[in-house]
Amino acid sequence: MDAARHKELERIALEVRKDVVRMMGVARTLGISKALSIVDILVYMYWEHMKVYPGERNRPDRDRLVLGRGSAAPALYACLSRLGFFDRQELWSFSRLGAMLQGYPDIRTPGVDAPGGGLGGGLGIALGLGMGLRMEGVGARVFCVMDEYEMSVGAAWESASTAASDRLGRVVLIVDTNGTDTATAIRLEACGWSVTDADGSDMSSIESSFGALDYTSSTPKAVMMKTSPGRDSSEPLSRFDMDNALSKLENGTVLADIES
Repeated sequence: MDAARHKELERIALEVRKDVVRMMGVARTLGISKALSIVDILVYMYWEHMKVYPGERNRPDRDRLVLGRGSAAPALYACLSRLGFFDRQELWSFSRLGAMLQGYPDIRTPGVDAPGGGLGGGLGIALGLGMGLRMEGVGARVFCVMDEYEMSVGAAWESASTAASDRLGRVVLIVDTNGTDTATAIRLEACGWSVTDADGSDMSSIESSFGALDYTSSTPKAVMMKTSPGRDSSEPLSRFDMDNALSKLENGTVLADIES
């Protein structure tokens, strides 16, 4: 990635962060740090690594993304709107009754490939998608974004333990480690996964980790992304909080958290 492209991706990530703050501020929903922590990861994946086609969103050969961490849906929605899957104005009705964009991803939303919200169930969905695509002879890849809490659930490990024997080499698990030292990588390797790591807030580091993935191998892959854990406000964002966060972003502060 050259310097100009690196700068462009950082600019896109900044705009996505601002949209996340705005949409969650307007909706007065909690959990903003979970969405903000994966913005750089999603921006790199959608703009550099994944094959997606906003004008042909049902193309069989498109890559799929499963957002296991359903509460981070605002980051996904902000990316999809900026890619052109739907009008950006939809963001401002986030989480309202009857709106397109609900609190957790729904496959009725353009650009969303799988439902989200089942704790620890995202990996099983991703593996199922991977198996289905292989049976259909489609070479698309499936990416699943989880966090450490979700990876502590038994359902996630039931899925992880079968992926290697099923030779699902085009499934990639991205684990947001929230800045913690973890045994998840060791357990994944013991289950037969190929594991690498990266700084989830640094585009160059993210690029290096994804560039090292070998899709010719039948081994399932995992990338451990270290991000800032962040602390959420205990109350929905006030107008002051939202304006303050936007001002910080405009001044070059990369927010991992919002505090009241």
